[in-house]
Amino acid sequence: MKKLLSFLFFAIMLYAGKIHVAVAANVSFVMPELLKAFKNVSPQTDVKVSIGSSGKLAAQIKKGAPFALFLSADMYYPKTLYKEGYAITRPLVYAKGALVIFSKRYKSIADIAKASRIAIANPKTAPYGRAALEVLQHLGLYEKLKDKLIYGDSVAQTTSYALRVADAGFIAKSAIHTKTLQNLQDRFITVDPKLYSPIKQGVVMLKRDDDANAFFTFLFSKEAAQIFQKYGYIVDD
Repeated sequence: MKKLLSFLFFAIMLYAGKIHVAVAANVSFVMPELLKAFKNVSPQTDVKVSIGSSGKLAAQIKKGAPFALFLSADMYYPKTLYKEGYAITRPLVYAKGALVIFSKRYKSIADIAKASRIAIANPKTAPYGRAALEVLQHLGLYEKLKDKLIYGDSVAQTTSYALRVADAGFIAKSAIHTKTLQNLQDRFITVDPKLYSPIKQGVVMLKRDDDANAFFTFLFSKEAAQIFQKYGYIVDD
C-alpha cells in the first residue's frame, strides 16, 4: 500500500504543472490577484514569479534564464526578444499602464519643481522611468530637476523611494491599490497621459509548454481584464 501511495504521489507531482514567469515590476502589484484567479481556472499549475525591471529581465532571458513567459512594461523588449529568436510568439499588448506621482508634500504636478529629491525608475531599463522623463521634458522641468533625480532599479523600488526618501516619485498607477498605499489616496497626483507615450505592455511566450500557454491565454480573458482595470490599467476590448 505504501508503495502504491508513493507511486500515486509521484504521478500527481509529475502531472502538476510548474511555470516560471518573468514579470515587470509594475505588474507585481496586481500579480497576486491574477494568480489567485488563474488558480481557479488551472488548479494543477504552480506559477513562480520573478520580478524586475523589463530591461534586466530581458537581459536574463538572453543569458538563458528558465522563464516560460515574459510580461514586460513595454513592447520594445518583447519585440526585441522575438526578433532575436528568444520568444516563440509575437508580442501582444495585455494592458496599457498609467503614470502617477506620489508625494507627501505636494498637491500638484507644478509643485514638484520645488522638490529636493524626485524618484523615478531607471529610464535605461524601466519603461515607466522613460515615461517619467518624457513628462519632465514636456513640462520644461527636466533641466531644472535632473540633478535632483534619484533612480530606482524598477518602478517597484521607485515606489519605495517615493515613500521613504524622496519628496515625490513617479510611480505606476497600479501601486495605488496596494495595502501600503491604499490609505494614502490623497497623496497621488494624476499625470495627464498626453505628457508621455502610451505605456503598451507586451507579453511573449519563451517556450512551448501547455501550462505556460494556459496562463498566456488567461491574461487575455475577461476575468483578467477586469483585474487589470481594477488596478488602473487600460485594457482594449
